[in-house]
Amino acid sequence: MSKIDFITRLTDQHEERIIATLKNLEDKIIAQLQKSLGGAPTLTTQLAIELRPALKTLIEQTYLKEATLLVSEYDEIVKQYQALIKPLPLPANFKSLTKANLTTINNLKFLSFSGFEEVANRFLNVIADNVYQSAVTGKPFNAMVKEIRGAINGVYQSSNENAVNRLVDYVAKNRYSNNKSILDKVAIAKTQLNGKYANTILGENMRKYASQIAHDSIMQFDGQYTKYKANEAGITSFKYTGTAIATTRDFCNRHQSRVFTEEEARTLWSSRWKGKSGSDPFVNRGGYRCRHSFIPYDPEWENLLED
Repeated sequence: MSKIDFITRLTDQHEERIIATLKNLEDKIIAQLQKSLGGAPTLTTQLAIELRPALKTLIEQTYLKEATLLVSEYDEIVKQYQALIKPLPLPANFKSLTKANLTTINNLKFLSFSGFEEVANRFLNVIADNVYQSAVTGKPFNAMVKEIRGAINGVYQSSNENAVNRLVDYVAKNRYSNNKSILDKVAIAKTQLNGKYANTILGENMRKYASQIAHDSIMQFDGQYTKYKANEAGITSFKYTGTAIATTRDFCNRHQSRVFTEEEARTLWSSRWKGKSGSDPFVNRGGYRCRHSFIPYDPEWENLLED
């Protein structure tokens, strides 16, 4: 398996795992709220305040526990990179992992995990605030539950309506299809879901950010580690490569398989294009959820490298 195929499979797996984890978290939080309610029609403000530590624990033991496991698997990216460069005519020290390399790897993993933590802290506040405000205003329990489900999973929240659940499952299963007719059906399903829920639920939810981080953190870790090791070996040219899907940005399609010097890449990435998320080519690539990355390159390595 090529490095880019491995990375693509890993990003898809991690995104699926974090989505499944958030479904589990949603159910656990609602179960905790129902247990705390104890048959009363609404929560008291005192109980709402006391619930915050329990909500924090649930997020840590469910979502952040899974995030820790995901980030630990970034070591496999390092192994793939080492395998990629093994046949190249480079100094032996570049092909081995030094103590400094291991420190850098751990620092990059810590940076990746912090992204998951930011989402956890942000939506702990969203959920806990919703619980407290619901207690203050006497909001019906079912109305509060619907809003909290939305804060966690947006339109993909659990529903008592089978038709809604079928739409959610269809979108989740086919969102990365390369078949245009299927993607058109996915767009229709999303429109139907959007009509079912309020825009506030659509725009800000834990799933939206956590699933994006599950994908982008892998790609950013790979890009940063690639550049770090290239600096060690004095490599200054890189090939832009990746898998194309129906939603691949025009920018990435235009530059697929193009070879850049670092200076050329940084100059191009300082320009504007649709979907751009930042100006560092090795971190931001084509934008959020981009499936492209850089590999070190030299014309003499053409028959030695497997993208």
